[in-house]
Amino acid sequence: MPAPEGPIPLYSLLYFLLSDKPVLASISGFIIVLAETYWLTRILSKHELVLKNSSLSALVFLVLMSFLPEQLTLNPINISMVFMMLILYHLLISYNKPEHLDRIFATGLFTSLASLFYLPFLFWFFFVVISFLLFRALNWRSWIAAVVGLSTPFIYLAVWYFWQDQFLLRMYEYPAFFRQILIFPNPFHPDFWILSGYTLILAVWGIFYFSSGPEKTVELRAKTNILLWTIVFTIISFTYTRSFAIFHPALAMPAVTMVITGMLTNLKKTRVAEIILLIYFLGILLNNLFIHNLVYP
Repeated sequence: MPAPEGPIPLYSLLYFLLSDKPVLASISGFIIVLAETYWLTRILSKHELVLKNSSLSALVFLVLMSFLPEQLTLNPINISMVFMMLILYHLLISYNKPEHLDRIFATGLFTSLASLFYLPFLFWFFFVVISFLLFRALNWRSWIAAVVGLSTPFIYLAVWYFWQDQFLLRMYEYPAFFRQILIFPNPFHPDFWILSGYTLILAVWGIFYFSSGPEKTVELRAKTNILLWTIVFTIISFTYTRSFAIFHPALAMPAVTMVITGMLTNLKKTRVAEIILLIYFLGILLNNLFIHNLVYP
């Protein structure tokens, strides 16, 4: 379980409770990933972003979330992804129900709550704003609802700090955090680059399929673009990841899961899809059980 860095009070509390209980932290992280897998599969299937009633997206997501041993424990990023799933759920539903301001409020609220576990997630409020433009929800009430949702947890947090006589001290931590930009992270493990490179090739292949595949409805194109924008915001927020850099790419995995699943389900030869997944399984198995522990004991 990685140590907290920056003003992330809720994750700091979890670290205080579980840092000396690695088995419980690992089990908790695994349960969270399973819950995210179930939720993502429901979202992609409900909105027909992948083949309906297919469990392939669940398999792909689990594989992508199992790259390195470090990812198989509780960390700020897989906790933040729970809130990302909730944000995606409410945004995609709001496409056909633009007047549901409670859902817009919820997206701002969940963004704020996620930032209490992982501060760079604050950038994802602009992801919510992008969704307004893609969904043509330019009603001023939607913007106000999102801002109020974002502000609400911070108002409670400010009151708590004021009550504890820590308000000024804690408020200075936020600008101090964002002044330190990560120009280039500590070198990643070679195994990370190999598995990430393989995933990138498949993701580009999947994006090409989505862009050149059968014509989609306006609604389906908008919802697909929302998922793809998560990749953009994963890159944008990367400069503030600090010691969490190795975990951060997981925020793009819902979108990567969508494009890889779409590509695999539409391959004319199922044997090719089986080989692609087999390479993943063998690579992750060899890395997690042997190579990673041998190179980094």
